[in-house]
Amino acid sequence: MRIMASDAIGGGGGDTRGSVLRSVKSMLLRPVTKAELLTAMVDRVVEALDAERGTLYLLDAVTGELVSRVAHLPELSEIRLPLGTGVAGRVAETGNAMLLEDVSEHEAFYPGIDERTGFTTRSMLAVPVRDEAQVVRGVLQVLNRKHGRFGERDRERLCELADEVADALTRTSMQPISEADAGLLIDGPFNHIVGDSPQMVTLYDNTLAASSTDATVLIRGESGTGKTLVARAIHDSSERRRGPLVHVDCTTLPASLIESELFGHERGAFTGADRRVEGKVETAAGGTLFLDEIGDLPLEAQGKLLRFLQEHAFERVGGRETLVADVRVISATNVDLEALIRAGRFRRDLYYRIRVVELSVPPLRERGAQDIRRLAEHFLARFARRHRRPTRALSKAALERLCRHDWPGNVRELEHCIESAVVLSRAELIEPRHLSLPPASGADEHAGASDDASGYPPGMALEDVERDHIERTLAHCDGNQSEAARLLGIGRNTLSRKLKR
Repeated sequence: MRIMASDAIGGGGGDTRGSVLRSVKSMLLRPVTKAELLTAMVDRVVEALDAERGTLYLLDAVTGELVSRVAHLPELSEIRLPLGTGVAGRVAETGNAMLLEDVSEHEAFYPGIDERTGFTTRSMLAVPVRDEAQVVRGVLQVLNRKHGRFGERDRERLCELADEVADALTRTSMQPISEADAGLLIDGPFNHIVGDSPQMVTLYDNTLAASSTDATVLIRGESGTGKTLVARAIHDSSERRRGPLVHVDCTTLPASLIESELFGHERGAFTGADRRVEGKVETAAGGTLFLDEIGDLPLEAQGKLLRFLQEHAFERVGGRETLVADVRVISATNVDLEALIRAGRFRRDLYYRIRVVELSVPPLRERGAQDIRRLAEHFLARFARRHRRPTRALSKAALERLCRHDWPGNVRELEHCIESAVVLSRAELIEPRHLSLPPASGADEHAGASDDASGYPPGMALEDVERDHIERTLAHCDGNQSEAARLLGIGRNTLSRKLKR
């Protein structure tokens, strides 16, 4: 019988309940690399089982193979096993745990991996990783108990930990094709950054390259594309990940306060400054400072930021002491900085300083139907858990409606659209009528997949499409800009800027 986490038995080595989830709880919320996240899980399992090595295989839903996403095998970058091959392959195929007290006595043991690594496996324990529906998603395996051999008690403990691993996997962006199909979709290196379109593959490669350095990075992309997630991924994958990531939204700070916000102030520096306050630069020491929408930074503050980037030196407002902080700077913008330079609103020298490495986050409309589907299904699973709703599925008509939409608010707009559908729908399938998208002009909102729901003629200028979409969304919200911004998946300040234009 499979031992569930809630049935853990006390005594004889300690209670392991919650041990895996506790060890990765904070990581599950961030776009860390999947390798780092899964390694933390396996490290905890190896420690709990007093094992020499451990491996987490995931069942690739596309190829049908077991893939070693984490293995304490420094000699090999990856192991791929067909179902039925070796102990792990047999566990995945049958769904039954296997305990080999002496691998030399069992025909299921596959010696080929030991031959390639030079490691000697004496005993082995492998159990399936199943979700709540009891569908196999992978295999959790440990090798060689450091003191003695694995026994039945170890089998029970590993089953408990496998339940926790399965629970943790449901909180990642690695999701099954469907609830009934075995395996998981394993795309992209970062948790919570979903998609495998060519544009995203390029972004992944460049993000990993940027993470391995301390260079300043400029992330460009439209509102709602996920620039903040990319900044977090760079920080979390860098050597600074144990330091703070300090986020400054340059659109929300008055020009009179931005210098104090960045560099701090001394007591008495201005009216109301009754104490010394550290700025974001000092707070970010040893970590990363993320300047979101840097194009809105006032010119005076741009000069002081340039000096900091050149010398890592600054003074607090009202202070005379020159301070130094070891900080990496990542910036993001959704505006044309080159146009701001020509207009005299952004310093050219600062521009070159902040874009040593430049990353481009593609708009959702350019990523293709496959990425839209994967993102929609990712959000369906996330919000079903968050709002304690049954897991929903998208109808064919709803999926086609999503793929026809232009997504001016990009991924953030899609996220809000799916969350609304999960909360409000009572049906098993999400239909077009459940999607909080503005009704397409000249088309029936409840039409089937064969109807043209875009409402825009081919070749219509993108700027005109965006303007029309914003105006209709505002009308739908009776002029409430905050509600319109939420439906569009953009910030209130971003909407105000678009309305002014």
